[in-house]
Amino acid sequence: MVHRSQIAFALVLFMNVLFVFHCPDLPAAETGLIKPGDKVGIQFTCRFPNGEIAASSSISVAKDSSLPKSVVFMPRSKDDPLEVTAGQGTRSSAFPVQFEDEIVARIAGSLPGMPLGEQRTIEIRSERSADVPAKEQFVQLALVRQRPKELRVTRDSYKSRTGKDPEVGTAYIFDPLIPGKVASVSENEVLIRFSAQPGSVVETPFGKGTIRENGNQFEIVIDAVKGRLVRTGPVVGCISDVQDRMFTIDYGHPLGGQPLACEVRTESIPGEKLSKKEE
Repeated sequence: MVHRSQIAFALVLFMNVLFVFHCPDLPAAETGLIKPGDKVGIQFTCRFPNGEIAASSSISVAKDSSLPKSVVFMPRSKDDPLEVTAGQGTRSSAFPVQFEDEIVARIAGSLPGMPLGEQRTIEIRSERSADVPAKEQFVQLALVRQRPKELRVTRDSYKSRTGKDPEVGTAYIFDPLIPGKVASVSENEVLIRFSAQPGSVVETPFGKGTIRENGNQFEIVIDAVKGRLVRTGPVVGCISDVQDRMFTIDYGHPLGGQPLACEVRTESIPGEKLSKKEE
């Protein structure tokens, strides 16, 4: 014999099911799956295999000093979700491919079949740019950067570079690692002197660098390490070779040749509806 409490529970469960599928106030998109072509918003945080954060759409993640960040991590200036078209994971035809653009494209390609509003971890990978000649995917740089101790420029040249008239004591940036100041100003010439502490260690985009003197120059000796990821503006590469005087950066893999584990959450976009289910 069925107990009254069992009947009551079954009735409540049945009414809840009817509410989910028939309540007019619940957006239809919330009960469907994302299909190719749907416009959705995404929030994500992606990590390299070593656990370091490679990229995130969240400002709070960027500000959290307890979360380890990769050397290629760059915070966003906004905290709003990124709008993407599900299933369209085609990378940019431009080379080199920008790091965050590749991440967003790969995530977008993985969204079909995912419920809207759900959070899940998606692993993304990228392939080498097959349509770009191999020699164009690699860049060689010197292990030693040379910077002058003094720089002499005309007043006109100084003003065209800085947008200001020269004044003694004004800071002048030639290389941020070796600061300079205007030492003297004559009728036609501006003398700029740079200062650095020999033996001091500085951070470069390619690894730590040690400053040394060499006659009328400063030199920055870069400690390039094979396998290290580097960032040049919006592009990420990997040091693929280190020789006596030069090192090589491989920009052919948009994600530095590594897989990323991305925690992705999808969100609805105001005014957008998911594709209707096929009958």
